[in-house]
Amino acid sequence: MMSASRSDSALATRLERLTGEAASCCVPEYRGLAKEVAASAHFPEALKRVRALADENRLLAVGLLKRRKELCACEIQAATGLTHATVSHHMAVLVDAKLVKSRREGKWMYYRLAERPEVRVP
Repeated sequence: MMSASRSDSALATRLERLTGEAASCCVPEYRGLAKEVAASAHFPEALKRVRALADENRLLAVGLLKRRKELCACEIQAATGLTHATVSHHMAVLVDAKLVKSRREGKWMYYRLAERPEVRVP
């Protein structure tokens, strides 16, 4: 694994080649910009949504819900082949990320896509 100083040196060389200027002028600026983005008020929510969709089974569930107005947990279970507990876990992550809405009807949980989930890029 490359050490941080060696990695910084390689980065400086690439930036100098790219911009024609000394890298010391822009590296602090880029790092500051990255810190600003990460500190944005919208960053945690955007990250939560991206992570929720990064799982294959959750993305599959969202795709199923896109094609049907509403599905109960057992229908998602039948479509995905996952256990009931696993479906419940995945759907809770999607609900927490505000991508999916849920409602209970007796013993049954129903899920639908959230209307216009606002995703703000930080």
